[in-house]
Amino acid sequence: MATGRATEAVPAADLRLVSAAEIGCSDDRRFVLELEFVQGLASPSYLQWLSQNRYFEDENFLRYLEYLQYWRQPKYSKFLIYPQCLYFLDLLQDKEFRTNVARGPFKEMIHAQQFFFWQHYRGNRLKADIPVKAVHAICQVPN
Repeated sequence: MATGRATEAVPAADLRLVSAAEIGCSDDRRFVLELEFVQGLASPSYLQWLSQNRYFEDENFLRYLEYLQYWRQPKYSKFLIYPQCLYFLDLLQDKEFRTNVARGPFKEMIHAQQFFFWQHYRGNRLKADIPVKAVHAICQVPN
């Protein structure tokens, strides 16, 4: 992310205020690029690549990850196809996680857990909803 001024002078919270001319692309293009990047964080293999290529040692990159927290806001998060990227974005705020994700076994464990989540989440959610619906029916609570 190159700007017309030093990124050290721009706190992460203020990066959205940098003009399109300073960024070098339109606001629409920036939105798409940041959307694609933040969703890429849902891939444990990509996180491992970032770690192995020392991106997590770059303070500017870490500030950029902090800046991307704005994707949690509903007006932005509604565009996410892979909402797990927000979970990984949180994990990336932790130095120990950033270090460990470079290791193959750690990355594989994360990937397996992510797969199990995808495999079982809907079924577990449906099972959990059944008792709640039964209680609502008994108590005549509207849905």
